[in-house]
Amino acid sequence: MIGDGKGAWTIPINNNKEQKETNMKKKYYILTLLLLCGISTVWGEGRLKISGKLRVIKPTQLEIKDLKGKTVLSSAIGKDGLFETESIEIVPDVYTLCIGKTEQNIYLENNTVDIKGFFDELHPEKSSLTFTGIDAYLALQNYMPTEKDPDERTIPVSAKGNLTPGQAAALAYIANISDYRSNKMLLDLIPTDKRTSQSAQWLVTRVEVLSHQVIGAECPDFTFVDTTGKQVSLKDFRGKIVVLDFCASWCGPCRKEMRSMLTIYNDLKANDLEFISVSLDDKETNWRKMVEEEKLPWVMLWDNEGFPKDSKPNKIQDAYGFFSIPFLVVVDKKGKLAARNVRGEQVREAILKLRN
Repeated sequence: MIGDGKGAWTIPINNNKEQKETNMKKKYYILTLLLLCGISTVWGEGRLKISGKLRVIKPTQLEIKDLKGKTVLSSAIGKDGLFETESIEIVPDVYTLCIGKTEQNIYLENNTVDIKGFFDELHPEKSSLTFTGIDAYLALQNYMPTEKDPDERTIPVSAKGNLTPGQAAALAYIANISDYRSNKMLLDLIPTDKRTSQSAQWLVTRVEVLSHQVIGAECPDFTFVDTTGKQVSLKDFRGKIVVLDFCASWCGPCRKEMRSMLTIYNDLKANDLEFISVSLDDKETNWRKMVEEEKLPWVMLWDNEGFPKDSKPNKIQDAYGFFSIPFLVVVDKKGKLAARNVRGEQVREAILKLRN
Protein backbone atom coordinates (compact mmCIF):
# COMPACT_ATOMS: atom_id res chain seq x y z
CA MET A 1 0.00 0.00 0.00
CA ILE A 2 1.63 3.24 -1.14
CA GLY A 3 0.56 6.77 -0.28
CA ASP A 4 1.13 9.61 -2.72
CA GLY A 5 1.05 12.36 -0.09
CA LYS A 6 -2.31 13.58 -1.37
CA GLY A 7 -4.61 11.17 0.40
CA ALA A 8 -4.58 8.60 -2.43
CA TRP A 9 -3.68 5.00 -1.79
CA THR A 10 -2.68 2.29 -4.24
CA ILE A 11 -3.95 -0.95 -2.82
CA PRO A 12 -3.07 -4.30 -4.43
CA ILE A 13 -5.67 -7.03 -4.49
CA ASN A 14 -5.05 -9.87 -2.11
CA ASN A 15 -4.93 -13.18 -3.98
CA ASN A 16 -5.74 -15.39 -0.97
CA LYS A 17 -5.65 -18.97 -2.26
CA GLU A 18 -7.18 -20.49 0.86
CA GLN A 19 -10.12 -18.10 0.74
CA LYS A 20 -10.75 -18.98 -2.90
CA GLU A 21 -11.05 -22.61 -1.94
CA THR A 22 -13.32 -22.12 1.07
CA ASN A 23 -15.63 -19.32 -0.02
CA MET A 24 -18.45 -20.66 -2.17
CA LYS A 25 -19.00 -17.30 -3.83
CA LYS A 26 -15.28 -17.00 -4.60
CA LYS A 27 -15.10 -13.43 -3.36
CA TYR A 28 -11.83 -11.60 -3.86
CA TYR A 29 -10.46 -8.77 -1.77
CA ILE A 30 -10.24 -5.38 -3.46
CA LEU A 31 -8.51 -3.91 -0.42
CA THR A 32 -5.77 -5.42 1.70
CA LEU A 33 -6.20 -5.48 5.46
CA LEU A 34 -2.75 -4.13 6.21
CA LEU A 35 -1.93 -0.43 6.49
CA LEU A 36 1.76 0.24 6.04
CA CYS A 37 1.80 4.06 6.11
CA GLY A 38 0.06 6.89 7.94
CA ILE A 39 -3.14 8.47 6.62
CA SER A 40 -4.80 11.84 6.79
CA THR A 41 -7.69 11.97 9.23
CA VAL A 42 -10.20 14.22 7.50
CA TRP A 43 -13.66 12.78 7.98
CA GLY A 44 -16.05 13.66 5.17
CA GLU A 45 -19.50 15.05 5.75
CA GLY A 46 -22.32 15.51 3.28
CA ARG A 47 -23.31 12.74 0.87
CA LEU A 48 -21.74 9.58 -0.48
CA LYS A 49 -20.76 9.44 -4.14
CA ILE A 50 -18.47 6.99 -5.93
CA SER A 51 -16.66 8.14 -9.06
CA GLY A 52 -13.46 7.59 -10.97
CA LYS A 53 -11.85 6.00 -13.98
CA LEU A 54 -10.79 2.40 -14.42
CA ARG A 55 -9.10 0.66 -17.29
CA VAL A 56 -11.24 -2.43 -17.76
CA ILE A 57 -11.01 -5.41 -20.07
CA LYS A 58 -14.72 -5.26 -20.77
CA PRO A 59 -17.60 -2.98 -19.66
CA THR A 60 -18.84 -3.89 -16.19
CA GLN A 61 -20.91 -2.58 -13.29
CA LEU A 62 -19.98 -0.96 -9.98
CA GLU A 63 -22.42 -1.30 -7.08
CA ILE A 64 -22.56 -0.40 -3.41
CA LYS A 65 -24.74 -2.77 -1.38
CA ASP A 66 -25.76 -2.69 2.28
CA LEU A 67 -25.22 -5.71 4.51
CA LYS A 68 -28.65 -7.07 3.62
CA GLY A 69 -27.71 -7.11 -0.05
CA LYS A 70 -29.75 -4.07 -1.10
CA THR A 71 -28.10 -1.95 -3.80
CA VAL A 72 -27.85 1.68 -2.66
CA LEU A 73 -25.62 3.06 -5.45
CA SER A 74 -24.60 1.83 -8.88
CA SER A 75 -22.93 2.94 -12.08
CA ALA A 76 -21.93 1.32 -15.34
CA ILE A 77 -18.22 1.31 -16.21
CA GLY A 78 -17.97 1.64 -19.98
CA LYS A 79 -15.12 1.19 -22.42
CA ASP A 80 -13.72 4.61 -21.54
CA GLY A 81 -13.58 3.54 -17.88
CA LEU A 82 -15.38 6.58 -16.55
CA PHE A 83 -18.10 6.15 -13.94
CA GLU A 84 -20.02 8.23 -11.42
CA THR A 85 -22.90 7.34 -9.15
CA GLU A 86 -25.50 9.72 -7.85
CA SER A 87 -24.90 11.19 -4.39
CA ILE A 88 -26.97 10.01 -1.44
CA GLU A 89 -26.93 10.40 2.33
CA ILE A 90 -26.12 7.14 4.09
CA VAL A 91 -25.80 5.83 7.61
CA PRO A 92 -22.02 5.41 8.11
CA ASP A 93 -21.62 1.66 8.03
CA VAL A 94 -20.02 -1.35 6.38
CA TYR A 95 -21.10 -1.71 2.77
CA THR A 96 -20.10 -4.13 0.03
CA LEU A 97 -18.22 -2.61 -2.88
CA CYS A 98 -18.88 -4.69 -6.00
CA ILE A 99 -16.98 -4.26 -9.26
CA GLY A 100 -18.28 -6.90 -11.60
CA LYS A 101 -18.24 -10.14 -9.62
CA THR A 102 -15.53 -8.91 -7.25
CA GLU A 103 -16.76 -7.98 -3.77
CA GLN A 104 -15.21 -6.35 -0.72
CA ASN A 105 -16.65 -5.11 2.57
CA ILE A 106 -15.64 -1.51 3.22
CA TYR A 107 -16.61 1.13 5.78
CA LEU A 108 -18.12 4.20 4.11
CA GLU A 109 -19.15 7.63 5.36
CA ASN A 110 -20.85 10.56 3.65
CA ASN A 111 -18.15 11.81 1.31
CA THR A 112 -16.88 11.31 -2.24
CA VAL A 113 -14.83 8.20 -2.95
CA ASP A 114 -12.64 8.22 -6.05
CA ILE A 115 -11.31 5.00 -7.57
CA LYS A 116 -8.73 4.89 -10.34
CA GLY A 117 -6.44 2.30 -11.89
CA PHE A 118 -6.64 -1.00 -13.70
CA PHE A 119 -9.26 -3.67 -13.05
CA ASP A 120 -9.04 -7.22 -14.42
CA GLU A 121 -12.37 -8.94 -13.77
CA LEU A 122 -11.05 -12.33 -14.94
CA HIS A 123 -7.97 -12.14 -12.69
CA PRO A 124 -8.81 -9.64 -9.90
CA GLU A 125 -5.53 -10.34 -8.12
CA LYS A 126 -3.72 -8.67 -11.03
CA SER A 127 -5.68 -5.43 -10.64
CA SER A 128 -4.19 -2.24 -9.21
CA LEU A 129 -6.60 0.31 -7.75
CA THR A 130 -6.05 3.72 -6.16
CA PHE A 131 -8.63 5.00 -3.66
CA THR A 132 -9.22 8.43 -2.16
CA GLY A 133 -11.92 9.25 0.38
CA ILE A 134 -11.67 6.04 2.44
CA ASP A 135 -9.53 7.40 5.29
CA ALA A 136 -12.04 6.28 7.93
CA TYR A 137 -11.90 2.72 6.61
CA LEU A 138 -8.10 2.68 6.43
CA ALA A 139 -7.89 3.93 10.02
CA LEU A 140 -9.55 0.70 11.15
CA GLN A 141 -6.54 -1.30 9.99
CA ASN A 142 -4.59 -0.01 13.01
CA TYR A 143 -6.87 -2.05 15.27
CA MET A 144 -7.35 -5.24 13.25
CA PRO A 145 -6.37 -8.41 15.16
CA THR A 146 -3.00 -9.86 14.19
CA GLU A 147 -3.19 -13.29 15.82
CA LYS A 148 -3.29 -16.20 13.36
CA ASP A 149 -5.29 -18.53 15.62
CA PRO A 150 -9.00 -17.56 15.26
CA ASP A 151 -9.61 -18.42 18.92
CA GLU A 152 -6.86 -16.00 20.04
CA ARG A 153 -7.80 -12.97 17.94
CA THR A 154 -8.55 -9.80 19.92
CA ILE A 155 -9.03 -6.07 19.36
CA PRO A 156 -6.41 -3.86 21.07
CA VAL A 157 -7.61 -1.68 23.93
CA SER A 158 -6.10 1.30 22.09
CA ALA A 159 -9.24 1.32 19.92
CA LYS A 160 -11.09 2.96 22.82
CA GLY A 161 -11.32 6.71 22.35
CA ASN A 162 -10.02 6.61 18.77
CA LEU A 163 -13.08 5.41 16.87
CA THR A 164 -16.44 6.92 16.03
CA PRO A 165 -19.50 4.80 16.88
CA GLY A 166 -19.79 3.88 13.19
CA GLN A 167 -16.17 2.80 13.02
CA ALA A 168 -16.49 0.74 16.21
CA ALA A 169 -19.38 -1.27 14.76
CA ALA A 170 -17.58 -1.60 11.42
CA LEU A 171 -14.40 -2.85 13.06
CA ALA A 172 -16.32 -5.53 14.93
CA TYR A 173 -18.12 -6.66 11.78
CA ILE A 174 -15.06 -6.74 9.52
CA ALA A 175 -12.79 -8.38 12.12
CA ASN A 176 -15.53 -10.91 13.00
CA ILE A 177 -13.72 -12.35 16.01
CA SER A 178 -15.06 -14.61 18.75
CA ASP A 179 -13.53 -12.80 21.72
CA TYR A 180 -16.35 -11.57 23.97
CA ARG A 181 -14.40 -8.83 25.71
CA SER A 182 -13.25 -7.26 22.42
CA ASN A 183 -16.76 -7.20 20.99
CA LYS A 184 -18.24 -5.90 24.25
CA MET A 185 -15.60 -3.15 24.35
CA LEU A 186 -16.56 -2.03 20.84
CA LEU A 187 -20.28 -2.19 21.62
CA ASP A 188 -19.73 -0.01 24.69
CA LEU A 189 -18.22 2.63 22.39
CA ILE A 190 -21.60 2.97 20.68
CA PRO A 191 -24.31 4.86 22.63
CA THR A 192 -27.58 2.94 22.75
CA ASP A 193 -29.37 5.55 20.62
CA LYS A 194 -26.70 5.27 17.91
CA ARG A 195 -26.93 1.51 17.39
CA THR A 196 -28.99 1.98 14.23
CA SER A 197 -26.58 0.81 11.54
CA GLN A 198 -26.75 -2.75 10.28
CA SER A 199 -23.29 -3.57 11.61
CA ALA A 200 -24.21 -2.14 15.04
CA GLN A 201 -27.35 -4.28 15.15
CA TRP A 202 -25.21 -7.26 14.16
CA LEU A 203 -22.81 -6.42 17.00
CA VAL A 204 -25.62 -6.28 19.58
CA THR A 205 -26.62 -9.83 18.62
CA ARG A 206 -22.98 -10.94 18.48
CA VAL A 207 -22.29 -9.76 22.02
CA GLU A 208 -25.41 -11.54 23.29
CA VAL A 209 -24.25 -14.81 21.70
CA LEU A 210 -20.68 -14.44 22.96
CA SER A 211 -21.86 -13.66 26.50
CA HIS A 212 -22.64 -17.37 26.81
CA GLN A 213 -19.00 -18.23 26.04
CA VAL A 214 -17.50 -16.46 29.04
CA ILE A 215 -16.27 -18.60 31.93
CA GLY A 216 -19.14 -18.90 34.41
CA ALA A 217 -21.85 -18.32 31.79
CA GLU A 218 -24.55 -20.91 31.23
CA CYS A 219 -23.62 -23.12 28.30
CA PRO A 220 -25.95 -23.13 25.30
CA ASP A 221 -28.15 -26.22 25.26
CA PHE A 222 -28.29 -28.52 22.25
CA THR A 223 -30.05 -31.68 21.15
CA PHE A 224 -28.36 -34.24 18.90
CA VAL A 225 -28.94 -37.89 18.08
CA ASP A 226 -26.97 -40.72 19.73
CA THR A 227 -26.02 -44.10 18.25
CA THR A 228 -29.42 -45.60 19.13
CA GLY A 229 -31.31 -42.78 17.42
CA LYS A 230 -32.30 -41.17 20.72
CA GLN A 231 -32.39 -37.38 21.01
CA VAL A 232 -29.92 -36.29 23.70
CA SER A 233 -29.59 -32.77 25.17
CA LEU A 234 -26.87 -31.16 27.26
CA LYS A 235 -29.42 -30.33 29.96
CA ASP A 236 -29.97 -34.10 30.45
CA PHE A 237 -26.63 -34.17 32.28
CA ARG A 238 -27.30 -31.39 34.78
CA GLY A 239 -25.73 -32.40 38.11
CA LYS A 240 -22.65 -33.87 36.43
CA ILE A 241 -19.36 -32.45 35.23
CA VAL A 242 -19.43 -32.72 31.44
CA VAL A 243 -16.52 -32.75 29.02
CA LEU A 244 -17.72 -31.75 25.55
CA ASP A 245 -15.55 -32.83 22.64
CA PHE A 246 -16.44 -31.41 19.22
CA CYS A 247 -14.85 -33.56 16.53
CA ALA A 248 -15.21 -35.33 13.15
CA SER A 249 -14.13 -38.69 11.75
CA TRP A 250 -11.87 -37.12 9.10
CA CYS A 251 -10.00 -34.99 11.67
CA GLY A 252 -6.77 -36.76 12.60
CA PRO A 253 -6.03 -34.56 15.63
CA CYS A 254 -9.60 -35.24 16.85
CA ARG A 255 -9.06 -38.98 16.81
CA LYS A 256 -5.73 -38.57 18.61
CA GLU A 257 -7.35 -36.33 21.24
CA MET A 258 -10.10 -38.90 21.83
CA ARG A 259 -7.52 -41.55 22.63
CA SER A 260 -5.68 -39.26 25.04
CA MET A 261 -9.00 -38.45 26.71
CA LEU A 262 -9.65 -42.15 27.25
CA THR A 263 -6.80 -42.27 29.77
CA ILE A 264 -8.25 -39.29 31.65
CA TYR A 265 -11.72 -40.82 31.54
CA ASN A 266 -10.51 -44.12 32.98
CA ASP A 267 -8.53 -42.36 35.72
CA LEU A 268 -11.34 -40.04 36.81
CA LYS A 269 -14.57 -41.83 35.88
CA ALA A 270 -17.29 -41.59 38.52
CA ASN A 271 -21.00 -40.90 38.76
CA ASP A 272 -20.37 -37.15 38.74
CA LEU A 273 -18.56 -37.13 35.37
CA GLU A 274 -19.65 -37.60 31.76
CA PHE A 275 -17.76 -37.28 28.48
CA ILE A 276 -19.67 -36.41 25.30
CA SER A 277 -18.20 -36.40 21.80
CA VAL A 278 -20.21 -34.42 19.24
CA SER A 279 -19.31 -35.27 15.65
CA LEU A 280 -19.60 -32.64 12.94
CA ASP A 281 -19.43 -35.24 10.18
CA ASP A 282 -21.42 -34.47 7.05
CA LYS A 283 -22.52 -38.10 6.69
CA GLU A 284 -23.98 -40.31 9.40
CA THR A 285 -22.19 -43.37 7.98
CA ASN A 286 -18.79 -41.72 8.52
CA TRP A 287 -19.69 -40.86 12.10
CA ARG A 288 -20.91 -44.40 12.84
CA LYS A 289 -17.75 -45.86 11.32
CA MET A 290 -15.65 -43.70 13.69
CA VAL A 291 -17.77 -44.79 16.67
CA GLU A 292 -17.20 -48.45 15.75
CA GLU A 293 -13.47 -47.98 15.23
CA GLU A 294 -12.77 -45.96 18.39
CA LYS A 295 -15.08 -47.93 20.72
CA LEU A 296 -15.16 -45.16 23.31
CA PRO A 297 -17.10 -45.71 26.56
CA TRP A 298 -18.89 -42.38 26.63
CA VAL A 299 -21.80 -40.65 24.88
CA MET A 300 -21.35 -40.26 21.13
CA LEU A 301 -23.59 -37.74 19.34
CA TRP A 302 -23.95 -36.53 15.76
CA ASP A 303 -24.73 -32.98 14.62
CA ASN A 304 -26.31 -33.56 11.21
CA GLU A 305 -25.67 -29.95 10.20
CA GLY A 306 -22.10 -31.08 9.61
CA PHE A 307 -18.93 -29.06 9.30
CA PRO A 308 -19.43 -25.87 7.22
CA LYS A 309 -18.20 -25.85 3.64
CA ASP A 310 -17.52 -22.11 3.68
CA SER A 311 -16.17 -19.65 6.23
CA LYS A 312 -19.49 -19.31 8.10
CA PRO A 313 -19.67 -21.43 11.29
CA ASN A 314 -22.60 -23.77 11.84
CA LYS A 315 -25.04 -23.29 14.73
CA ILE A 316 -23.10 -25.20 17.39
CA GLN A 317 -19.82 -23.54 16.37
CA ASP A 318 -21.45 -20.14 16.62
CA ALA A 319 -23.00 -20.95 20.00
CA TYR A 320 -19.73 -22.17 21.52
CA GLY A 321 -17.43 -19.84 19.59
CA PHE A 322 -15.03 -22.15 17.79
CA PHE A 323 -13.86 -22.57 14.22
CA SER A 324 -11.43 -25.47 14.22
CA ILE A 325 -11.63 -28.95 15.74
CA PRO A 326 -10.91 -30.67 18.03
CA PHE A 327 -12.48 -28.19 20.43
CA LEU A 328 -13.14 -29.18 24.04
CA VAL A 329 -15.01 -27.47 26.85
CA VAL A 330 -15.69 -28.47 30.43
CA VAL A 331 -19.13 -27.76 31.90
CA ASP A 332 -19.79 -27.70 35.65
CA LYS A 333 -22.66 -29.43 37.45
CA LYS A 334 -24.88 -26.35 37.11
CA GLY A 335 -24.45 -26.28 33.34
CA LYS A 336 -22.02 -23.35 33.40
CA LEU A 337 -18.81 -23.04 31.41
CA ALA A 338 -15.79 -24.00 33.52
CA ALA A 339 -13.09 -24.20 30.82
CA ARG A 340 -12.95 -23.80 27.04
CA ASN A 341 -10.51 -24.68 24.30
CA VAL A 342 -8.65 -27.12 26.54
CA ARG A 343 -6.62 -30.15 25.49
CA GLY A 344 -4.98 -33.18 27.11
CA GLU A 345 -3.98 -32.68 30.72
CA GLN A 346 -5.78 -29.34 30.79
CA VAL A 347 -9.02 -31.34 30.72
CA ARG A 348 -7.90 -33.35 33.76
CA GLU A 349 -6.96 -30.19 35.63
CA ALA A 350 -10.35 -28.59 34.91
CA ILE A 351 -12.21 -31.65 36.18
CA LEU A 352 -10.13 -31.89 39.36
CA LYS A 353 -10.60 -28.17 40.02
CA LEU A 354 -14.38 -28.62 39.92
CA ARG A 355 -14.15 -31.55 42.33
CA ASN A 356 -12.16 -29.62 44.91
